[in-house]
Amino acid sequence: MGKIVSFLLIETSTGGPDEILKKVKENPIVTEAYIIYGEWDVIARCETNTLHDLTDFVVTIRKQPDVKDTKTLIATSG
Repeated sequence: MGKIVSFLLIETSTGGPDEILKKVKENPIVTEAYIIYGEWDVIARCETNTLHDLTDFVVTIRKQPDVKDTKTLIATSG
């Protein structure tokens, strides 16, 4: 089985996007990450070998004080 590709959407407090983006980019499973405008503040593209690895990462991000909410989208090939 190949890598699991997912996208993590993160909502932060007003001053949080820059710090959260920096924290997200430190993790080796993150292949790309950006500050975005709209309902969500940060988006991260992730590649993991297992759902457990993805869950560990999401839990770590959710524990950050500036994180208000997250949504994880797991991609499939068509």
